[in-house]
Amino acid sequence: MNYDYDSIIMANHMCNSYGLDTISTGSSISYALYLYELGVLTKEKAGMELNWGDGKTIVKLIEMIANKEGIGGIISQGSKKMAQEFGREEDEPAHVKGLELPLHDTRSFTGIALSYATGPRGACHLKGDYYNVDLATAVPEFRIVPGDRLSSENKAESVAKFQNFKDMFDALTLCKFAPYTVTQICKILNAITGWSIKSKDFLKMGERSINIKRAISNKLGVTRKDDRLPKVSLKAMDEGSTAGVVPNMDKMLKEYYAYRKWDWETGKPTKEALLNVDLEDVAKDLYD
Repeated sequence: MNYDYDSIIMANHMCNSYGLDTISTGSSISYALYLYELGVLTKEKAGMELNWGDGKTIVKLIEMIANKEGIGGIISQGSKKMAQEFGREEDEPAHVKGLELPLHDTRSFTGIALSYATGPRGACHLKGDYYNVDLATAVPEFRIVPGDRLSSENKAESVAKFQNFKDMFDALTLCKFAPYTVTQICKILNAITGWSIKSKDFLKMGERSINIKRAISNKLGVTRKDDRLPKVSLKAMDEGSTAGVVPNMDKMLKEYYAYRKWDWETGKPTKEALLNVDLEDVAKDLYD
């Protein structure tokens, strides 16, 4: 609700200068404003009034966040920690696994909802930016094709494959917007290394990457219960093209787990899943 463009430009500049993520910073400040609106965060606790649309205060809060000054010290920990600090439910603020949601709304693209819930970094739009598929990007080598962006049907396998695909972009330090096909990337990789990687090998490499990260997350305490969206993302809008639409997370998660061969009770990759991608050492570490 801030339409003061000068303050928006300044806020963005300050985040870049301080090395702060603009998504998490903006979302955490929004949650602070929300708590102030509810009366949970008072003027006495905040040291100032926190009103929606107050660009000057938002800019001031970024300075306080960077220096961990006053209320900025609490906001700097992110919205999940803020919820804990003020005795709120952890799924009230807009985050998954502690990472704040970006602008790509889960009610507009059900595929990205599943990607957020299962991603190794939480609600990261770059760990499988499936909204691009729903906006007409296809990966024919993996049989990933655009579909109904508001539907929860037949999304799980494609989302998992797309996560595998895009995780390899990170491994190869490719921009997520680079318009390379799987075939082109394999040709480039083979030309550089002398390997003979094919599309199916590339998909397996991405699957291996995702499963390694999942196993690490499991060892650090992540379970299936952490693969969830916050309440705000599961509340249907009253108007617009997504009115009345919410992603069917239970359905998509069960299908996703079945495709990945992850254990529904624990959230861990099964031994079979790990051995299928040649992760014998990970399987031994996770289960023995």
